Amino acid sequence: MIRAVLILICGLLVSCRTPEKVSQEQTNTQTEAETPKTIRHSDDAYYLGEVQILDCGPVIQVSHGKNKYSYTPANLDPKFQVDKLRLKLIFKVLDERGTGCSEFRAIEIKEVTEIR
Repeated sequence: MIRAVLILICGLLVSCRTPEKVSQEQTNTQTEAETPKTIRHSDDAYYLGEVQILDCGPVIQVSHGKNKYSYTPANLDPKFQVDKLRLKLIFKVLDERGTGCSEFRAIEIKEVTEIR
C-alpha cells in the first residue's frame, strides 16, 4: 500500500513539472512578441510591397520570403496612396515610429514604381 502511494506521489510530481523546452519556447515567444519585426535588408535592394489604407493612414506591407512586415511611409507620394496598390520600392528603415500609425516602424522611400 505504501509503495502504491509513493509511486502515485512520484508520478504526480514528475507530471506536474514543466519541461525546459516548453518554458524556453514560451520565453522566446514573449520576446518575439515584444520586438517589432523589421527586415534586415540592403538599402539598395528592391522589395515588393502593397499599400494598405488604414484608419491611421497609409501603411506599406512588404513581403520578404514567407514573412510580411508593415511600415509607415514618411514620404509616400499621394498618387501612390491607393488601397491594395502594389509597389516595387527601395527604402530605408528609420529608428522611429510612424507619425500616423505609431504601431509600425517608419520608412523613408528612396525609389518607388507601381506594379500592374
